[in-house]
Amino acid sequence: MEVVTQKKQRKMGNVWGKVKHFCQTIFNKKARKIALMTGLLALLVVTGYLNFSLNQNAVNINAGSKTETNMFITLKENRQDARLARQLLLEDIIANSSSSAEARSKAEAELQALASEIAFETNAEGMITAQCGYEEVIVSRNDNKLNVIVKGDSEVSEENLQKIAKILATAMGKDRLEPEKGDALFISTM
Repeated sequence: MEVVTQKKQRKMGNVWGKVKHFCQTIFNKKARKIALMTGLLALLVVTGYLNFSLNQNAVNINAGSKTETNMFITLKENRQDARLARQLLLEDIIANSSSSAEARSKAEAELQALASEIAFETNAEGMITAQCGYEEVIVSRNDNKLNVIVKGDSEVSEENLQKIAKILATAMGKDRLEPEKGDALFISTM
């Protein structure tokens, strides 16, 4: 029995030797470089094809859908981002132990004014939308100057102008807006 196993081992060793010799001759340095470069070239061609075909599909999909950005949403988001940045800055001044007492009190007053401004504008926008029937409204207050932008099909009617002025005066805690005392109201449509 031992003789048989030795012959099988010798045969197997001989086969592995032949396979090893075959691989060494096929894959010498030059052949390995050629095989590697061919494989990389094939991958490059496949990647280029996939990139081209996927981009064509994306262009066709985007050409079929028309996206419209809403200016009112963009303006409100920009306003919200600016307010948040201002709020964070004021809160940092208040929380900073190296800030002077004067700087902290000034920052607290500005933070309170910012909260009041946000409440005023949000309230006024909601009331104008509800009472005048506009789809979108943006109100901004800067001292005694009020800017109102409304989204409508046509110019603002005289009736709606009166409603808007009354809403803003009420929101400011006044009986009416008084242009001679510096109150200014600018209304535009889009």
